[in-house]
Amino acid sequence: MEPDPKDESRKVEAIRSAEDERPISSALRRLLEPLHAEFPKAVAISFEYQKDLHLHVDLRTLEEAHVVQARLSALCGGVFHDIFIGSSPHHPFFHRVSAKVDR
Repeated sequence: MEPDPKDESRKVEAIRSAEDERPISSALRRLLEPLHAEFPKAVAISFEYQKDLHLHVDLRTLEEAHVVQARLSALCGGVFHDIFIGSSPHHPFFHRVSAKVDR
């Protein structure tokens, strides 16, 4: 018995629709590489997603944090905005520069 070609339940679509799509990790890596090069004194550079993508750069001194804050908006094609300095969670002596990421 031949399957009915009108039977919609037998059609399967591919999860990925285009072969040129890149995984999220490679897109984030493209953002991380220039950040590591520009801020070698950073203790940690990380991303967090909660409704929006946020960048966090943890540093040892407040002076380093001000340098990162001043330079960040010009990096990676200007994708970083709403930049501010705060404290680093669980590290009371570190300073954290955070920014929203638009891509």
